[in-house]
Amino acid sequence: MKTFKTLIPVLFLIALSFYGYYKYVQFPSVIINGIVFLPVFLAVLVVGLAIHFNRSSVFFYAVTIIIANLVLGLSLASTELSYALLSIFLPLLIPVITMLPERGIISARAIPAYTVFLIAILFSVVVIMTSAEWANYIFLTNWLPPRYFDWTHQSQTVLIISFLATIYMIVLYFLRPSPHVASGLGIMIMLIVQLHSGHVSRSLNIFSSIAFFMCLYAVMQESWRMAYLDELTELPSRRALREKFQKISGLYAVAMLDVDHFKKFNDTYGHDTGDAVLRMIATKLKKVTGGGSYYRYGGEEFTIVFNGKSTNEARLHLENLRELIATTPFVINRASRRINDRKEKNKKNKSVVVTVSIGMADSTKGSSSPWDVMKSADKALYRAKEKGRNCLSE
Repeated sequence: MKTFKTLIPVLFLIALSFYGYYKYVQFPSVIINGIVFLPVFLAVLVVGLAIHFNRSSVFFYAVTIIIANLVLGLSLASTELSYALLSIFLPLLIPVITMLPERGIISARAIPAYTVFLIAILFSVVVIMTSAEWANYIFLTNWLPPRYFDWTHQSQTVLIISFLATIYMIVLYFLRPSPHVASGLGIMIMLIVQLHSGHVSRSLNIFSSIAFFMCLYAVMQESWRMAYLDELTELPSRRALREKFQKISGLYAVAMLDVDHFKKFNDTYGHDTGDAVLRMIATKLKKVTGGGSYYRYGGEEFTIVFNGKSTNEARLHLENLRELIATTPFVINRASRRINDRKEKNKKNKSVVVTVSIGMADSTKGSSSPWDVMKSADKALYRAKEKGRNCLSE
């Protein structure tokens, strides 16, 4: 279900676009007159937000949609070959943009993205100006009987490439499900459908507007992720915990978890390996049972909240989690060790035991707020460390 969670808004917008396209003529004239300006407004909004948040992928998504609207709206692709090239390169740019890492919009590290756009434009211009025979053959030849494709004016090459690009984006989404990839998939589908529909005004207004809404969805999800998820572990951050505490009431238990001897581990194996340990702990926290909500509190500390449970009810789940972490060997890659440690350099990869200490408290003590309960859990955590670590205390 989590895989489809981020895809649902995109699927809803796709369905809305088709509904709007086929019902367009039934809209009141005042709405139609307003929709004409909607793509322009959304383009300015999306580009502004992308620049503000420095999100290069959303910026280039918007640029691709703007190019499609300008070329179609001004009828710049007047020949079959130019239209085929437009219909091929615009959808193909979306997977490339999706795969490129975030490098900012105005920086030297964003040069690869600008280079991709420049190559696509220069190649198209050269091919159109020279009217190369090979280009007409590749992009305009009917490879299959034309009677099966009388429902579209697009060449079969365009259809094949569009189909393969769509399949690629679908596979990419299921391999790396995220709002970013989901938005890229939706935008590409909107571009393919818009290019299939041609210069029709309702196509330009409806499909481009929906594509820009998908860009907005990507921006909002990314801003939410930056605000509420910890970048290293991908766990909800302290801000998310604060909001959890604002809403929680009644019976609940709070557990504070700390990685044992973490500073010594960092000093011995380096901060990169320490980061890997924190990511491993985060992976195990996601397996906590009993309906516990997990958060990275800061540093090597994590917080787990059990809504509707006392410490007695949460104990078993926390013990299982502690034991799961302690019995999972952590393999230290030789490359991540200190270079100046010659003894370690000659050893093979080795595994070490990583343990955690846990302190817990619940709301039955008459505490005035969840923060007081957490402070009690923090004190219990220190008692667990004093007892020898790798244990649970309350």
